[in-house]
Amino acid sequence: MTDTGMIQRVFAGWAVGGPNGPTRRLWMGTKGVLVMAMVCLSALSGCTLHKTPLPSTWLCYYGSQWGPDVYGQFDLVVLDGIHPPPLPDKKTKAGTPILLGYVSLGEIGDYSPWWQEAKQCACIVGYNDQWQSHVVDVRNPCWQDLFLHKMVPAVLSKGFDGLFVDTIDSSLALLQGDDPERFQGTDRAVLQIMARLRQEHPRAFIAVNRGLPLLARMASMIDGVVAEDLYSYYAGPEKGYTRVPREWQNQMLRWIAEARRVNPGLLVLTLDYADEDQPELIQEAIRFSKKRGFIPYVGPILLDKIYFHTLR
Repeated sequence: MTDTGMIQRVFAGWAVGGPNGPTRRLWMGTKGVLVMAMVCLSALSGCTLHKTPLPSTWLCYYGSQWGPDVYGQFDLVVLDGIHPPPLPDKKTKAGTPILLGYVSLGEIGDYSPWWQEAKQCACIVGYNDQWQSHVVDVRNPCWQDLFLHKMVPAVLSKGFDGLFVDTIDSSLALLQGDDPERFQGTDRAVLQIMARLRQEHPRAFIAVNRGLPLLARMASMIDGVVAEDLYSYYAGPEKGYTRVPREWQNQMLRWIAEARRVNPGLLVLTLDYADEDQPELIQEAIRFSKKRGFIPYVGPILLDKIYFHTLR
């Protein structure tokens, strides 16, 4: 989920340099060449070539009230990776729903079953007040091992078809914070982790939430991206749900377009936020995404309820 202040930091730092800006120069080098080689290998592994028909609807739901008889109406569903509601015993003839388990790359909460191990890794470098979770240094080898070889397998073992990788933006925000030099190489570490994730799980459906400044360089490693807050977002208790500033929106669209030039088969899912009593905003967001060939979903900020507007 999105931290509005974090988005502002990411956009302020990345929109100026763009995909060819300073981060590209930081990323290349000896280790950068290694990542590029791994990306090429991942492209050959069949990424985005799953035999399952492409979904036309999707849902992101972190609640536990509704089971597969309800959420299974959507073609692709993201659920809590640790405590999901019951998963369906079997899929439809079309192979749906495609089930993705949530996993956080750039943050961890003290409620996580891996919290104690994360603390022992000495990888905690910040705190996200909005979601009461801790920002981690993804360059930390201990964290990388914990993420790749404990957290990810635990989620996949529950029966998911793949992963929904969140909080990449939390890592990128460190490069735009008070001490960017301290976190130099964070972008490279994200790419290396994603390359290893694809290499170790070639058949898994992998989608990322945002991480848009790196999207073109991740595009060959993943099956889909969630463009969160593309049209509407939650601006806090005073302003509530409102439209995204045009400059943010245009930059997001540019990053997505660049990524699709790298991987034309990249599935673009959009996640916008609105209240149930804002039908006009909901329909605007849906139309905006569909017009561009994206697959929309609109829900509440906590994603603990299911909105069915995109099924109508």
